[in-house]
Amino acid sequence: MRAGRSIGILSAGILLAACSAPQGPYPAREIKLIVQAAPGGTSDTVSRVMASLAESRLGVPIVCENRPGASGALAFSFVARRSPDGYTIGHAPVEIAIVRSLGYADVGPSDVSLICLVSKTAPALVVNADARWATFEDFITEAKGGSGAVVMANSGIGSIWHFNILLMEQGTRARFTHLPYGGSTPALVSVIGGHSDGAVAGVGEVVSHVQSGTLRALAVFDAERSSVLPDVPTTHELGYPIGTPAWSGFFGPAGIDEERVSQLADAFEMAFGSPEWAKLCRERGMQPLFLGREDFESFALQQQQFFEEQIPRLVRLGAP
Repeated sequence: MRAGRSIGILSAGILLAACSAPQGPYPAREIKLIVQAAPGGTSDTVSRVMASLAESRLGVPIVCENRPGASGALAFSFVARRSPDGYTIGHAPVEIAIVRSLGYADVGPSDVSLICLVSKTAPALVVNADARWATFEDFITEAKGGSGAVVMANSGIGSIWHFNILLMEQGTRARFTHLPYGGSTPALVSVIGGHSDGAVAGVGEVVSHVQSGTLRALAVFDAERSSVLPDVPTTHELGYPIGTPAWSGFFGPAGIDEERVSQLADAFEMAFGSPEWAKLCRERGMQPLFLGREDFESFALQQQQFFEEQIPRLVRLGAP
C-alpha cells in the first residue's frame, strides 16, 4: 500500500514536471504582449511597432493587450502570474523598477524573466504656448514662492513623469500642486486647456504639440539636447543636473526557458535593427538602445536601487 502511494506521488511529480517543461517547437501559436499603459502613448506605440516587426522572425502573431493602472503594477502582476511558457510577455518600462518601492505590487526586475531593452526617452517640461513663463528660470522662480500656486499635471501618481516633477522640486526647491491624470495624453490636454500650468512628459509625446504651437517646451531633463527639440535647453545646461529617463523593454514570467528568452530577444533585436524602428525613434525623440538579457537585468536592478534610495526623500516632499 505504502509502495503504491509512493509510486503514485512519483508519477504525479513526473507528470507535473513534464507539463511545466517546454513541449514541442516554440512558438507554435500567437504570443500575447501585455502593455501597462493606455493606447496612444509611447509605451503602447513602442510595444505595437516592435511586436509587428518581430512577428516575421518568430513566425506567429504578437497581439498587444492594454492593461493600464497603478503605474503599471496591474500589468506587471498579471504577466508575472502567467505560465512561464513564453506565450505571455509584457512591456517593461521604468515603472517595473518602481512599483515595489511604492507598495503597489510585490514585483520587480528580480522577479521576472527580463528579455531586452530597446530605448530610452528623456523628459521635457512644457507649459501652454500662451503662458507667462518664457524660460525654465521664470517658471522655477515663481514656483519657489512655496504657495503651490503653480499646478503641475502628471501622468499618474508614481509614474516616471510624476517622479521627474518631484525630482525637479528636490533639485530646484520649487513647490507645485500636483494634479494626476491617467496618462501623458490627458495631462498634456490639461495644460493645453488651461486646467494646469505645466506638465512633464517624454520629448516624443510633447514634440507635436510644440511644433503645432499649443505648448512651449522650457527644458529637457537630460545632459544632451534632444534631436526633436534641438532649440530647447537642457536642465544640465541651466545648472540643474536633474531628471531620469523613461525606458522601454520586454519581460516575461520568471522561469521561462532560456532558449525561448533568446528566441524572443533575437526577434526584438532584429526589429531593433530595422529602418522602421530607426524612423520611429527619430520621430519620437527616443534614444535607441539595445541591451540583451544580462545587461538589461544589471541596468534594471541599478534603476530599482536608485528609486529605492530616492523615494523616501521624495516622500518628504509630499510624494505618495
